[in-house]
Amino acid sequence: MVNGFEPRVLICCECEEEFVFTGAAQEYFAERGYTEDPKRCKSCYMHYKKAQRGAPQHVGARKR
Repeated sequence: MVNGFEPRVLICCECEEEFVFTGAAQEYFAERGYTEDPKRCKSCYMHYKKAQRGAPQHVGARKR
């Protein structure tokens, strides 16, 4: 147990596999003000972020 946080087993919304939300990770989330548990395991999260960075960004007006 880390500072009152006990590890919890969660289910990834992408691959539907179990992953452990460690006490240290929970403390990290709490320090940054996150109130929801992670939805993805680390592997799926990394794939998600990579896809987000590769996606075209919406820019208001087009340059001419």
